[in-house]
Amino acid sequence: MGYAVDHLRGKHPLWQSFWLNGVGVRLAVYALILMVLRDAPIAIWAAVVLVGADALCLLWQSVGYFRAAEGRLRDTGSMLPTWGGMIALIIAVFVVGSQWWALGLATRPVDDGPSFAERKAQERQAQYQIIRQPDGSLLFQGQIVLGVTKALGKELAQGPAPKRITLSSEGGNVFEARGLAKLITTHGLHTQVDDACSSACTLMFIAGSQRQLGPNARLGFHSYSLEDAQRLPGFDIEAEQARDREFMLGQGVSAGFIARVYDTPSSGIWFPERDLLRLSGVVTQGS
Repeated sequence: MGYAVDHLRGKHPLWQSFWLNGVGVRLAVYALILMVLRDAPIAIWAAVVLVGADALCLLWQSVGYFRAAEGRLRDTGSMLPTWGGMIALIIAVFVVGSQWWALGLATRPVDDGPSFAERKAQERQAQYQIIRQPDGSLLFQGQIVLGVTKALGKELAQGPAPKRITLSSEGGNVFEARGLAKLITTHGLHTQVDDACSSACTLMFIAGSQRQLGPNARLGFHSYSLEDAQRLPGFDIEAEQARDREFMLGQGVSAGFIARVYDTPSSGIWFPERDLLRLSGVVTQGS
């Protein structure tokens, strides 16, 4: 305690006040703060105590040094120690300020919430529902988004195998729709629409081994969008439509009907009459 008081009163030699009590103590404090930061996040009260103690330490160092410099000025008349001390103090303030800022940041709790990828997945999952009905069949409603194929595959793997999936969707991602269509064909599911199934959703419908429409159901078709080509590098509209044309032909849909689908601009939508859907093989006989 006496040592600290002697420094504060400027009784130590100038070199000792600067190098030992100034630089040496400052390096020790710097090392201590680095050790504390390794255990981040830290409690707010601990950061406040550290900043307060460091502020008092810096004040003690500065007052003691400048009092020793005053004594040197009286003895030699040289202002060099005073000016040198001021420069050192300015540098110390910048260093100390950065340390205090780091301590403040370290008090912020670590985000234990979901990652960005998990949040995006949750947002996509909120856009659709896969519901198992009381009769064991499935209902898919909502947007066809990334991850939905995996979700349907998981649902199909659980419980008794359903025979039918009812669709209610305005469409979405054509690549996911293909994945869903493959699951439907692989499991031999019948497809049904009671209200509306449009755009990419129609691929899912046509994948059904038996395809039926409710009294008020509508199917909406159109060609692929140029926006898809701009958004996905390497996306070839003609090639993608040709691929799905082969799929629909294999499911019994007439070539003339498919040609009409791809003649419909992507900005519009075509809702064929029920008789045409039946005659073209889109829905099964008796639907």
